[in-house]
This record gives sequence, structure tokens and C-alpha cells, in this order.
Amino acid sequence: MKVRTYLAIILLPAAIALASCDSNHTQATLDTSVTVVNLNVLHGFDCDSPGNDTQQCRIRERIALLADYLMAEQCPDLVTLQEVINSDFAPTAQGQPVESILALIEAQLPKLEAVCGFNYRIVYKPLLTVAISEIDEELILSRYPVLQTGTRILYGPLYNEVTGALLFARHVLHARIDHPSGEVDVYNTHLASGSDLATSICGGNFCPTECDNSDTVRACQAKQLVLYVEQTRGPQNLALVAGDFNAVPDSSEYRAIINRGWLDSHLAAGETECNANTGRGCTSGRGSSLEAIENPTLNVRRRIDYIFVALPPDNTACNTSKQNGQQQAILGAYAMESAGLFADEPNPFNQTCGSAPNPLCWVSDHSGNQAKLLCKR
Repeated sequence: MKVRTYLAIILLPAAIALASCDSNHTQATLDTSVTVVNLNVLHGFDCDSPGNDTQQCRIRERIALLADYLMAEQCPDLVTLQEVINSDFAPTAQGQPVESILALIEAQLPKLEAVCGFNYRIVYKPLLTVAISEIDEELILSRYPVLQTGTRILYGPLYNEVTGALLFARHVLHARIDHPSGEVDVYNTHLASGSDLATSICGGNFCPTECDNSDTVRACQAKQLVLYVEQTRGPQNLALVAGDFNAVPDSSEYRAIINRGWLDSHLAAGETECNANTGRGCTSGRGSSLEAIENPTLNVRRRIDYIFVALPPDNTACNTSKQNGQQQAILGAYAMESAGLFADEPNPFNQTCGSAPNPLCWVSDHSGNQAKLLCKR
């Protein structure tokens, strides 16, 4: 059963786990895989209500459960997370301090290192100086060295009309990774939702020049995302564009991305489309309440979280390795090996889950994504 598989991975001795997780690196000149996981972790503000402090839907336990899932996925090379509140943003909600999700993730790194055999690098660029309210920060974990980083502010209609100051900002986080298969550009974003007027028409003096006055706020953000990726990715690099897009397949936002020739990893790997009746293949809809997080029922009905893959324009020279300090290209091509959902089963590491004192059932109100590409000669 899958539960036994998960438990076996987590309980492996560190030495065995190290050998397992390092196998791809030692075979970099043959077949090199690029593995990535994506998840909106849920900041948890909506969980707290007067007289019912739920600690952001039991956030400490949820981040510990996230680490268990990452180890069960054999320590992916890259992890993209959304709604990661940083240490500087710690107001009170219902009279209780808000937990720093960044600090909780940092606290899990030693456990991950003991099992994975490497220490994840954190890419995190909070933009508290840009907007008054920042609760949807993105974060990237990378197994391999980070060569450079960047951030792009996206259009948003919530601003002070007198000063022009943003009240809330959406953005894209970028990191270029020195991966054994070659440089990989990773982009992590969280596009607008109804809470920040996603479907309102752009229009007005503040509508960016790259957008049309007929675009919605979220459609404009999708256009800006595409431009940012195309302007900053390495000319021969693999690019991975992940996040919570708050947009279903065949929406204008989705088409703006797919029309650039990027692959929807879920469909490219042969996975079936979201079935709203069963929840299979879906990522969103569980509900940001403690009751939903503690309920083992799947309760998702839309697919709005993605890992898009932008292959190198000339996909014939991946699978590089460094020998004697020199980068040596070996002819090869990236190919989609597998993809699908991540953390889409109720807590498989315990026999039961539910309300406290039982372990909780879900990491988040979202199910995440995972993808694996191989670079083959």
C-alpha cells in the first residue's frame, strides 16, 4: 500500500537516504532528472475566528506534514510554495500573534537534510516596502546552487488613489539554478483572486501598457508573467513556471501561457483533467477552514495550480556536467517523465486523521503539483 511506501521512505537511515537522493547527481552525464513540487501552503488567516483560535489551521503541524510529503517524494530538486508569511510580517489575528511560515519552514530544514543528504537553499524576497499588506509571498527551495534571483511586481487595482501606494501586491519570484542538467530558470507566482478584484476590468490610468483596457486584472497579470519569463530566462535554459494561478484550463490566463508553446505538465504527462464530481485531478476548493483541513474527504473541484514547462528553444543540448571545473555539454533533450498531483491524499503517514488530538488530514486547502523531466541522450 502507498502508506507503507511513504513510511519506509521517512524511516530510512540517513546514510541510505543520502545514497538514494544522490543517485541522480552521480549519473549526471547519463540521464539527469529535474524534479519539482508546487503547493499553496495556506497562510491560515481565514481559519481564525473570535473565540476559536486554530493557530492558522494548525500551521505548525501542517508545515511538519509538508516536510513528510517532500521526503516521501524522495526530496525533489525544486519546491515552489505560495502564501509564505515572512518573519517581518507578524501582526495579530483575533488577538493572537501570527506564525511566520518562513520560520516554520526553516525549522524543518535539519530534518530534511538528515533524510535527503543535502541542505535546501531558500530563495525568498519579501516585498514589504512595496505594499502595505503582504501575505502571499512566494518561496523556492533548491537542492542545487542559486546563480541569481529576481522579482517582478504584477499589476493590482488595490492602491491609494491619492498617493498611488499599493495596498496589496502580487508578484513573481525568479531563481536561476545551477542544476546538473544545465541551468534551470524557476518562476513562482500567485495570481489575483476575488479578494483583490481578479475579474475586474483593468482600465484606468493605472493599467500597464502591456495590457489592454479590456483585460481583467488577472489576465493582465498573466501577460506580465509571460513577458517577465521571456525577458529573464536564459536563452538556452529550461524554464519552469509554477504557482497558484487562480485560473482554470481554457481561461484567458491559461491560454496566454499555453499559446507561448509552454507545456501544462499535468496534461503533457498524460494525466486526466480535473473531474469536479470526484475531485480527481483537481487542486482547489477544499475550503480554508479548520473543519476542511481536518476532514479526510478530498473536497476539491477545480484545477488552478500548475507547473508549466518552457523547453529550451533548441532542446538538444541539456544533460551537462562539470568536469574539472568546466561545463561540458552532452547532446540530449528534455522529456516529460511524469507529473500529477502532490499531497492529494489525506495524511498517509498515520492510520487516522481528523480533529485534535488526532493528526490533521491535509497540508493545505489546495492539493499541489509534481513533475519530473528527464534529460536523455
